[in-house]
This record gives sequence, C-alpha cells and structure tokens, in this order.
Amino acid sequence: MSRNNIIVVGTGDYYVRVLSRVLSQLEEENFANVVATVDITERRRSEYLTDVEHRVRTGGRLLSSLLSDFSELNPIVFLGHANPFHTPDAIDLVKNGYRVIIQKPYCINHIQFSDLLLEVQNSASAICMLESCQTWNAVLLAFLAGKIKECVFSSTRDFGDLCCDTHENPLWFWGKIEELIGAPRYVQSNILEGSAEFGRLDHRGSHLIDLEEGGGMIQDLGLHAIAPLLTLESYLGQVVDSNFDGTVRIARCQEYLDMVGSHFQIPKERIGETYAEIRFTTQIGIPITVLVGKYVLGRNERNIVIVGDHGILNFDMTRMTASVITNYASTQHLLRLQSLPPVQYPTIKDAVNELMDNSVLTFNVSANNLRTQEFILNILKSIRYDQEIPVYSQYAKLVQINKGFGSPVTSMRL
Repeated sequence: MSRNNIIVVGTGDYYVRVLSRVLSQLEEENFANVVATVDITERRRSEYLTDVEHRVRTGGRLLSSLLSDFSELNPIVFLGHANPFHTPDAIDLVKNGYRVIIQKPYCINHIQFSDLLLEVQNSASAICMLESCQTWNAVLLAFLAGKIKECVFSSTRDFGDLCCDTHENPLWFWGKIEELIGAPRYVQSNILEGSAEFGRLDHRGSHLIDLEEGGGMIQDLGLHAIAPLLTLESYLGQVVDSNFDGTVRIARCQEYLDMVGSHFQIPKERIGETYAEIRFTTQIGIPITVLVGKYVLGRNERNIVIVGDHGILNFDMTRMTASVITNYASTQHLLRLQSLPPVQYPTIKDAVNELMDNSVLTFNVSANNLRTQEFILNILKSIRYDQEIPVYSQYAKLVQINKGFGSPVTSMRL
C-alpha cells in the first residue's frame, strides 16, 4: 500500500493535542507520510513528528507557491490554521492541483461560502470538509441509521470493538433505528463543554472570538451538533436547507468577556456567543433543539437524544455509547465502543480515504457538511449582536443561563 503524503498547515493547540499523535500513528501503519508542517510562527513543541520539516509562512504568501516543490508528491494539505484563511487557501491549493482537508468552520461568511461552493462544484473530489462527530463521537448514530459500512465493525478495528451486553450479535442493530424506537417525535443535540480541559479560557485566539473571523460557539460547536443529524434525513426528513426558519437565543460568559477585554481589542458587538439554544423543525415537522456552549456546567455534556413513538435513543458522545430504551423502559440495550483508538484517529483516516473515494460512510459527507455550514451562517445572520445579550458566570447551570432569556429550557439528559 502506498503512503499518502500529507502537509499540515497550522500547528497550534489542535495539532499538538490531537493531529500530530494521529498522524504519527498513521505513519507507523504506513498509511501516511507527513512531509512538512506550515505556520506563521515556529512549530509548537509536540512529542510527535519532531523531525518533520517546518516552514514559516510570511507576508501572506500563497500556499501553492510556498509548497510548490512538494507538488510532485501529490500531497494532501490539511488546513487547520486560523478560520479566515480556510476558504481562500483551499481555493488557491485546489486550483493548483492539490487535494485539501478543511477543518471547520469551512468559511466565515456568505461571500466565502459562495466562493467555496463554486470550487466544490468544479473540484468536489479534491476537497474534504472535516467533521469529527460523524466518524468519531457519534459514529454509533451512523451505525444505527445504516449509514456506515457494516464491515467496519466486523473486519477492522479503526473504531474500536462494538459490544452489547443484551444481544450476542451487536451487528444486528445496524440500520434498525426505526424498528427500535418507531417514528421520530423529537430530537435534541447537546455539545456543552465545561470541563477543565475543554472549558479553558487561556488558549482562545482572536479567530475563535471575533465574529468577523468566524468566532463564537455556533461556528465552533454548531457543526458538531447539527451535521450528524443529516445522517438521519431519511428518518427525520430534511434537517437543513438554504434558510433558517427557527429561533436562536444566545448568551456570553462573564469571565470570557473579561478575558477578551484584557487580551484583545475587539468591540463588544463582535464578540461571539459562548452559549446558544437553537430550535427548528425538519421538513416533515420533527422539532429539533440544539444546545452548544463552553464554560458551562463544570463538565462536558455531549449527547444526541432521539425520542420515537415507542422508545428513546441516547447517544453519549463522550463515553461513545448508545442506549436504546424501547417501550419506554421495558427493554433496554447499551451499545458501546471499547478498545478505542486515539481521539479522532478514524476521523482523520476517513478524511484521507474520502479523497480517494473510499469513505466508510455511505453518503456524501463533505456535501452534508457544507450544507450544514450554510445553515449555520444563516443562523448567525438572524442574530442581533448589537443588542443586549444575557451574561452568565463560568460553570453556570442551564437553568441559570435561561433566567436571562426569560423562560426555562433544560437540557435533555438521560
């Protein structure tokens, strides 16, 4: 098997914590060969890939020019740098014959979205939109929907071992979502992060804060909460379209505002939200609630709950489990993944495979992710950031945040 040559653009926190480790393992498996990294500064120290060449990008130099001497290697360029550069750099690279994997958000405004959409229409096979939940945290959702190749749980260990204590053959559950819980009635998707690791205030760059640079939690976490639901469109009806016809309420963390005020010169009306409650319905009228936020609860709560006519599914995206309660508590199953690979290992590997038309998912992942990105941009367009926005204290409970909205809405956690 020939190795896939990879260049990484952006060597910040995500590279150090996640990407370098995964790529190092893929090198050990002869699946990948990291030939270079790129950033506007020297590479941050990591225990992995220490001998890889690093290039410093200066003066806004085009990546296609900076990397031209690698072109004969036909490399895949992983774009994990600052948000505003994802779209223009992807377009520059693709137009010059490179393949790219784009970290979210793929674009920061509707102008970039139009530019990226046009490039995707011309060169779809060269562009992968990376989203981790569909092939990592929420992979069991794709399994129960029958939207992932069944063989990945029977013949490979890329996702760990699939187990179920109540059924001798856990593969029986593949594609059985409607059989298990009946027709859908309600969906809630929560991506709430408040643990010490994910609720930090000290590593936020301006591009994660400033709305004009793609900042705010709707851009940061909204894709993770909404994109996996598109896996279920044959069950739920069309989840997103080119418009947003719903409601959204946002709040900001006071400690976050204090940090921004002391480190950045960003006008208050451009400071992105740290918490959002989004409500909308699918094309066939199934109500969906999405909660995204950081600096809340003092813990992480990442789950997708689907209520059906005669049962409930709860996908715990932290523990990598799916609990199935049928007939409202008479029968309960727990599907779980154990012996897990490193965080996002299957996500990165499948992104490379997608560019070779060999994804483990049985639908066009990048097309769905781009649809979700447009939907998120339309959600943001509906928000008035120049008005008074409720504020909450770090680690606040949702009921405390909701007091600022005027009516209580709680997280659905089973």
